[in-house]
Amino acid sequence: MALIERVERRVPLPELLAAFNEPGTSDYLVVYLRLLTSGCLQRHRRFFEQFLEGGRSIKEFCQQEVEPMCKESDHIHIIALARALQVPVLVEYMDRGEGGATNPHVFPEGSQPRVCLLYRPGHYDILYK
Repeated sequence: MALIERVERRVPLPELLAAFNEPGTSDYLVVYLRLLTSGCLQRHRRFFEQFLEGGRSIKEFCQQEVEPMCKESDHIHIIALARALQVPVLVEYMDRGEGGATNPHVFPEGSQPRVCLLYRPGHYDILYK
């Protein structure tokens, strides 16, 4: 909560960057976002179950793929997190094809994105536009 209060007070950017790059703080935020994502997936399981493969339940998927640290995030995670935070997200997917073109996807569809991400297979980066 102290970090959120610092953001709300609009402290200088270098101070915020230092806080977000502190491993204890950044890990805590990642865990928090993973738990938010898990909660959203489970709350809206009827919608999200259609995206799962391998016969796992949403609860099993969350325990195995969403909640643990050091697990890669995927399409379903971004949809759930955007929904949980009510923040539209644009993801530019790199497909490793020639020309370096990306494929844009907005979650939820038709919304005006407030956060832009670049997805390179296995990793998301924030894009600043």
